[in-house]
Amino acid sequence: MPEPVQIIDSLGGIATRQQLISKGCSGFDLTIAVRKGLIRRVRQARYSTPIASADAIAAARVGGLLAGPSAAKSYGFWSGPDRKLHISIGVNSSRLRTNKAPSLKPLPLTPDRFDREVVLHWLKGGAVPERGPDCWRVDPITCLRQVIAWSDAETAVACLDSALTKLRISSRRLANEFVEPTIREQLILQTLRQGSDSGLESIVRQRLAASGIVVDQQVKFPFGRVDMQIPGTKLIIEVDGESFHGLDQIETDRRRDAELVALGFSVIRLGYTRIMQDWPDCLRVIRSSLTRFHHSGVSVTNVTDVTDETPLVAKRNISPKNS
Repeated sequence: MPEPVQIIDSLGGIATRQQLISKGCSGFDLTIAVRKGLIRRVRQARYSTPIASADAIAAARVGGLLAGPSAAKSYGFWSGPDRKLHISIGVNSSRLRTNKAPSLKPLPLTPDRFDREVVLHWLKGGAVPERGPDCWRVDPITCLRQVIAWSDAETAVACLDSALTKLRISSRRLANEFVEPTIREQLILQTLRQGSDSGLESIVRQRLAASGIVVDQQVKFPFGRVDMQIPGTKLIIEVDGESFHGLDQIETDRRRDAELVALGFSVIRLGYTRIMQDWPDCLRVIRSSLTRFHHSGVSVTNVTDVTDETPLVAKRNISPKNS
């Protein structure tokens, strides 16, 4: 006998009644599971299990799908600083569970049982597909197209860069998934680049490129990879994400930094807050370090892929006056 909990878990923690019936559950099975507290009915014909995220439950409760940046977060893509809950609903959707009727345009609009500002997107084909495959978020490609349409260019590129890493696909393959891309989508797709393990790394790459500074990403060393290196220098840039780093990770980072310093490199670590709130100061530090390297007259070769078999070669440029 199919277990409702297992089926709902396999669907991401949220399922419709039709999905469950189609997989062999009966209405009686669902009733018993709800009474036992194994599953929860969050809305008529919508069920959840404990693995469902708060965002997913809120979207299901309202009567729509996580969309745009909110869906991107659920897929593990960069979602940017936008903390609003973006929900896709059909153009004729009704009985939405919000704090007030959306037609009244209250500010802010929230789900009826959640203190989270909601943005409703009334879209053709945006209603919940009762038979799935997902009944609580839009599919990945729709999500990315929405992020391009609803977000600034920097956030959109970072989201798609992170999607390349998460989905382990090339930018060309991702572009092929965009049917009849808009001009904006084409422009964004042309600026994607492999190598950003996180959206924050993509943000740094984009901002440095805008300032005329090109970086190599995911550069190999005998003890692992570093986020970025500025070609022709011994300057390393490491990007620390928003999530808290445990003590073990902090110790690992310190050991890596010490190894790099022992090889003659300088390491600049940039955190989420500094990058997002004080980028000019980050750029100042990087430019000051670059100026120091340029004045030293040291250039570095073979730094794109440094391994045990590829020794680090540095040469000092000596002018005829000093020879």
